[in-house]
Amino acid sequence: MNPVESLRHGFDGAVVLVVGGRGDIGSAVARQAAELGARVVVASRGATKSGVAPVPGGTAELPVDLTDSDSVKRMCEQLSAWFGRIDVAVNAAGATKSVPAGNLGLLSDDVVHEVFESNAIGPVRLIRGLLPLLRDGSDPVVVQVSSVAARTGQGSNTAYSGSKAALDAMVIAWAKSLAPIRFVNVAPSALENDFVPGRGPDFYERTVAATPMGRLATPEEVAAAVLVAARCLTMTTGVVIAVDGGRHL
Repeated sequence: MNPVESLRHGFDGAVVLVVGGRGDIGSAVARQAAELGARVVVASRGATKSGVAPVPGGTAELPVDLTDSDSVKRMCEQLSAWFGRIDVAVNAAGATKSVPAGNLGLLSDDVVHEVFESNAIGPVRLIRGLLPLLRDGSDPVVVQVSSVAARTGQGSNTAYSGSKAALDAMVIAWAKSLAPIRFVNVAPSALENDFVPGRGPDFYERTVAATPMGRLATPEEVAAAVLVAARCLTMTTGVVIAVDGGRHL
C-alpha cells in the first residue's frame, strides 16, 4: 500500500481524538483527519460537549483539562460510551510563558508548576485514562506535540524546555512498555502564532536566521507530520520527529 492509500485507508472511519484541538496545530490535525474520513473528537478546555458522536468525516467536541484528573476521566468515559475505542490519539495541548533563560528570578514556582502540569504531568493523566480505549483500537497510536526546545534548551523558558524533554523521555518508556500501541512525538520549532505572548518580529527574524531551511514551519506542515506518523510510519515508535526546518541542528 502506497503512502497516499495508507493515509486514506488508515483514517477512513477511524476514531481520532485531538486534545488541544482548538490551537493552530490541533485544529489543522482535526481538519486534515476529518477530510480523510475520520470521526474526530476535538477536546479542549473551552469546548462544549457535543450531543452526539461524530460521523465519518465529521467532528464533535468534548471539554477536557489535562491538569484535572476528574476532567480527563469524564472525557474518557464519554469516548467509551460513544465508540468503545480510540484508534489515534493526538495531544497538541500545552502551556508556557515567556521568561528569558538568564532571568531565573522571574521564573516563579507558579509558572514552573503550570508548565510541568500541562506539558508533562497532563500527558501522563491522558495516557493513563485512554489506555483501555487504545488497547481496543485499530492499529492504535499516540502522537504528541513536543518541541525542538527539548533538544536545544532554547525555548520560551527553561521549565518549558524541561517539560518537553520529560515528554520525549516518556515516549520511549511508553513505546517499550505499552506496545503494540505506538508512541511518536512531533517536535516543531517556533510557529508564528500567539502561543507565546509577547514575541515580536525580531524574535521570528532571529529564529528564521538560525533555521537552515530559512523559514518557519506552518501548522499544516506539523499536522501533516502527525498524520503520517499515525498511519504511514507503522513500524515507528518511541521516537521524536523534528518538523523544524533543521532548527535543532
